[in-house]
Amino acid sequence: MKRFSLLLLALVFIASLAVVGCGGGGGNATPTPTVTPTPTAVSTPTPTVTQTPTSNKTPTKTPTKTPTSNQTPTPTPSESGWYNISYTAVAGSYIVLNYSAAGMTPLRKVINFNESSGIHFTMQISKSVVNGAREVRIPAVTWVFPEFPVHAIMTGIDMDLLMPLAVDAVGTLYVQDGKGDVDMSSESTSGQSPIQVDTQGDGTKDPAGSMLIPMTLVGNFDTSVGQKGTLPFGLTFTTGHTDNTVHISVNKRMDGAKIESEGAPFAKDGGKDDYVGTPGTITTTGTGECLGIKLVGVRIDFQTEIKLVLEPAN
Repeated sequence: MKRFSLLLLALVFIASLAVVGCGGGGGNATPTPTVTPTPTAVSTPTPTVTQTPTSNKTPTKTPTKTPTSNQTPTPTPSESGWYNISYTAVAGSYIVLNYSAAGMTPLRKVINFNESSGIHFTMQISKSVVNGAREVRIPAVTWVFPEFPVHAIMTGIDMDLLMPLAVDAVGTLYVQDGKGDVDMSSESTSGQSPIQVDTQGDGTKDPAGSMLIPMTLVGNFDTSVGQKGTLPFGLTFTTGHTDNTVHISVNKRMDGAKIESEGAPFAKDGGKDDYVGTPGTITTTGTGECLGIKLVGVRIDFQTEIKLVLEPAN
């Protein structure tokens, strides 16, 4: 009986360290277009620097993804059907984490990035234009997002986070004015499935250079107390406006929390000229399933904003 009791206690302790995956409307699924009321105009947030990855720090982990034989071949620069443009995230890029541990007062962490952070990837733009738009891809094997620290994620506990791209991202780049509505709004509700519901569009067509691209990022974390895990973030990036509102049960401090962000379109090409790399900003907000996850045995509700200010590297 004593041995059985000890085994039961061990199982309970292991279960308390379980992490429920985060992930909402991302991946390669295209959100269902729905016209919603025009959101109130908001100004682009100016994040406060709370921590900046050290420029000379060598990442302890790098994303690894080896193509298998059954994967669709990735177009190369020599193929005639695609433009291949290398992009780097520059100053103005950041991640915001709003979270509350066990119903405590919500905290806000801002992690800023710049050119020295080493975030870069290849964007493949189709040379074919269909109804004023080009298909756009970000191959997972080209996505490099070095590990970065999140200090004091809980009292006395730090966390290192690595965010590779799980699968190739496939989206749309509108190259003619008024062809696409790329604004995104989402609501996240604890205890319901799906936890995050995304709505595309505010009813106003956006300018040429606007982009909408779902991505599935994998948050591989390693805490200073030895707990490791994975938080897949299924999020839709846009060059337009995006917001997320959290609805959770009574006595949870993040109930009603809202986070929003503004991107910036790439330059238009009219669908006629060769597409060359131009600056642009993609951004996303949401929680996915990051409500009620267990981290070191404590419930934590997460809400995030990711903004990448992009400059062509070549």
